[in-house]
Amino acid sequence: MKARKDEVLEMLLANATEMTAKDLADRLGIDRTNVSRYLNELTKAGKVKKIDGRPVKFQIMPNLSKKYISFDNLIGREDSLKSPIQKSKAAILYPPRGLHTVIFGETGTGKTMFAECMYRFAVEANVLAKDAPFITFNCADYAQNPQLLFGHIFGVKRGAFTGAEETRAGLLEKADGGILFLDEIHRLPPEGQEMLFTFIDKGKFRSLGDSQEKEASVQIIGATTETSSMFLSTFNRRIPMQIELPALAKRSLDERLAIIKEFLQQEANRLGQEITIDKRSLLAFLLYHAEGNIGQLKRDLKLVCAKAFLYHQTSDNEEKLRIGEDELPLVVQKGLLRVNEVQDMLTPFLDNKNLYLTLKPGTQEVVWGQDPSKDMEVYNSITYKLEKLGRENLSEIDLGELISKDVDKYFETYVEELSHTNVYQEIISDELWQLVNELYDFAAEKLQREYTEKDRFAFALHLNSTIERIKSEQLITHPNLNDVRRNHSKEFQLAIELSNRIEEVYDIMMPLDEIGFITMFLTMDAHEIKPTMERQVAVLVVMHGKSTASSMLETVQELLGTSKGIAFNMPLTLKSEAMYGQIRSYIQQNRAELTEGLIILTDMGSPNNFGNLIFHEMGIRTRVISMASTMLVLESLRLAIMGRSLEEIYSSVTSIFQTMLHLEEPMPKDQKKVIIVACFTGEGVSKRLNEVVSQLVNLDEFEIIQMQSLERESFKHRIDQIISQKEIVAIIGTMELHYQKIPFIPAMNLFKKDKIIEFQDLLGSTLTVSEMSESLMQYFSPQFDVKELFFLIDDVLQAIRKKQELIIENTVLQALNLHIAFLVERIKKNETRPPFENVTAYHQQHYQLFEHVATQLAVLEKKYAFKFSEDDIAYIVKTLEDNQIELGLHSV
Repeated sequence: MKARKDEVLEMLLANATEMTAKDLADRLGIDRTNVSRYLNELTKAGKVKKIDGRPVKFQIMPNLSKKYISFDNLIGREDSLKSPIQKSKAAILYPPRGLHTVIFGETGTGKTMFAECMYRFAVEANVLAKDAPFITFNCADYAQNPQLLFGHIFGVKRGAFTGAEETRAGLLEKADGGILFLDEIHRLPPEGQEMLFTFIDKGKFRSLGDSQEKEASVQIIGATTETSSMFLSTFNRRIPMQIELPALAKRSLDERLAIIKEFLQQEANRLGQEITIDKRSLLAFLLYHAEGNIGQLKRDLKLVCAKAFLYHQTSDNEEKLRIGEDELPLVVQKGLLRVNEVQDMLTPFLDNKNLYLTLKPGTQEVVWGQDPSKDMEVYNSITYKLEKLGRENLSEIDLGELISKDVDKYFETYVEELSHTNVYQEIISDELWQLVNELYDFAAEKLQREYTEKDRFAFALHLNSTIERIKSEQLITHPNLNDVRRNHSKEFQLAIELSNRIEEVYDIMMPLDEIGFITMFLTMDAHEIKPTMERQVAVLVVMHGKSTASSMLETVQELLGTSKGIAFNMPLTLKSEAMYGQIRSYIQQNRAELTEGLIILTDMGSPNNFGNLIFHEMGIRTRVISMASTMLVLESLRLAIMGRSLEEIYSSVTSIFQTMLHLEEPMPKDQKKVIIVACFTGEGVSKRLNEVVSQLVNLDEFEIIQMQSLERESFKHRIDQIISQKEIVAIIGTMELHYQKIPFIPAMNLFKKDKIIEFQDLLGSTLTVSEMSESLMQYFSPQFDVKELFFLIDDVLQAIRKKQELIIENTVLQALNLHIAFLVERIKKNETRPPFENVTAYHQQHYQLFEHVATQLAVLEKKYAFKFSEDDIAYIVKTLEDNQIELGLHSV
């Protein structure tokens, strides 16, 4: 069976016209979201070109499968590349199945392209079949998660580890009969190198979790920017063929000129336009220092071509694309400073009387494999923007300056390869990232505001966690849901719409509490996403390797826009005692900043024991998360800068990412929630508080624990013990006791009616209004939006309760909500309701409450166009009166 992505490619190959993602989805019967993901992957692979517009369209790359680069048309084949080519051909032809090879060279020297030439040569020489696979994989993409890295290369057997839900073939298996190209092979950890040795020695390998050996005939070609000293000596022995590609600075000016001409010819053919470049510009490109070698040279050339194209599009007098000195990036212009240094070498160029180099379209060109710049995207973007601005009658704006900025920005991100393309994709799936952008585009239009990429990424992280929570039935409660609904009603309604789309895509049910969190993201301003200035949990990353921890943390800090977090690199030569000494020294120097505790993220081994040592030696509460990846570090730091407590962070990270970690299953917490009642001695006042709280809560749902609070450290230690087994929802005491982000209630508040009501709201109830309405939806007429009905009633009851200062259990309020909902249903159906005995006398006896209830119920009457009878209201008033809690608040 063909892969879905291959079906998309074949459909584009069969149709010469441009097609949208929807066109392809309809024809192939595939979900449009998945088609968009396949198209983006094919675009990045250089097989499909993307055409900007509304809607975005896609088309197969011209001559995609007709011509390839080979050794025969490599620039420098008789000069700087002669020796590397000879070595590579020997490696391919060496009996019986060729020599495994590693290609050394700086970034941008063409290592990937050279490996592809080796593959073409192997096919042409009949060493490999014409349909033999050539598979490429960049080890750097998963270097910070060895388990995923090994899984990709060797494969995974179902059940090999938590989260391995299906057996998946590895790249070695897929490359059987061909070549596996491992780019940045130096990022393969020592244990990965050892696993590769077994395959190189025996031609056999095992998938993760599989005891059965598999065989494959695969030639390994690796590429690295490092030297051979970076590898194990055993690695160098087993990969005997080592090829070094020269940096651009070490190649002759003739070769450099040929590369420049080759690329400009490609652009001329692509655009169907003549391109000219003046002599000084050509000299600048010949002599400047291209830090990224050929890759950098080609990007800078494409930049000036894009600027020339822009000028051509906005000028009536230009028949060709002209590249002049003024259009060159500053770094390229600096190349002219070297003219005097190489005067003799430039004689052939300077003696030429022609002032321009001209390249006409139509000349045969080579299609470069693995060439990320082989597309028309930037030119289509310029054309689209010009057309758009023209339609809006903005001709008075300086189009050259406006779009030049866009092009500069485009190439700035092009050079950096779009900061989120690697790490973001490891953390957030393409499907989720696309959905988040769809939701935020819709929200931006509805709310008339802008959302930055950081806003979207922060929400994507949250939504990723939310989906995992809901699927594993680990629901959380929004602490201020009613306030969010009332203060941000417009955003709340929009959040409901967005949640419907999320439910549709992921086949889940979004609880109302989660909708409250979505609302907060929609209302989030720039100042709200800045880290809080309160003391926060400290995040320490401790990893084996010279720079593993710092690299991982830097990536996360860049994504979150923060400088928080501390990295400790642990070279393999460093003993555990020395590493612990460094951490202990840091803690002693920064003790005042660590009162909220530490999260330590480790990869393996002895650092997993540091947590207990730190707590017992220095009294700093510490949690350790092992087998940490970039994703875990990111989530931990994100929660820390949001001000979450140590236990919240630990619980959230371990539960959300359990499927990716080898962690001990957390002990299930006691179903009863805990309220701590504390005073200096643990008796006296706390006993009276216990009596009051016992009347306010349902003791089947809550447990009340009396504690002494005189000795703060002992008190905190006891809290730590309880919180590992039970959920503490509040601490009530006579003195301020803020700890672990647990809400603190001053004892005096339980002797004021308005504060008691706030306390009840804080505790909430086991069954939410949303859950109650959803479970009863089938019992109501289709004319009702049942969820809306229940929320309206809840608002009415809360208004009555607070205005009249009624202290009533939440279970009673839920029962009353249910009674009123069904009462509305019966009234709308004109069904009879029971009369209230002596209703007139009861009305007069409870006149004030009766009138207030009637006033609040008018909201429902107006909404549903009916009238409550005096008997209906009397039953509601009686329920409120009979269930009031009298606490005797006059004394403590």
